[in-house]
Amino acid sequence: MTDETTATDQPAPAAQTPSFSKRDLTIGGVFGGLGIVVGILGSLLVASVAGGIDSLIPSSAMTDATQACEVETDPFIELGDEGQSLSMQTDGEESPGADVADVVCVLGELEIPDSVLTRISSTRALDGRQTATWSDYSASWGYHPDNGLDIVIELSAP
Repeated sequence: MTDETTATDQPAPAAQTPSFSKRDLTIGGVFGGLGIVVGILGSLLVASVAGGIDSLIPSSAMTDATQACEVETDPFIELGDEGQSLSMQTDGEESPGADVADVVCVLGELEIPDSVLTRISSTRALDGRQTATWSDYSASWGYHPDNGLDIVIELSAP
């Protein structure tokens, strides 16, 4: 046996720790800070756009009223004009329609005055089309026993 050492018997040289210059650290810090700022601004922009999209979906008291009364899928209670009008048709002797209790619920959510509700409930077929206004709303309705109550509520122009 010889005392010769082979290359594999020698210990590996110690790994060198990378050294950064002050310039490298400054550039890294600037880009790191810039990344944080861009991330925050991007998050705020996304939140702002999401809020903007929500504002494109109309929300009105009429929409809220149909949701509160759980009638938004009733085919005889329909929102129109992007939530600015509401048409309701009750059942009559010869035609289907919404349940009167659902119509009364929606009207209650719209804070209809008792006087207007009384006028609606006492309308006869011979009376023709009737109208009323309250708060920010105008309503017109007609009644016939065969067709039921037909009422349209609109948001009044400010």
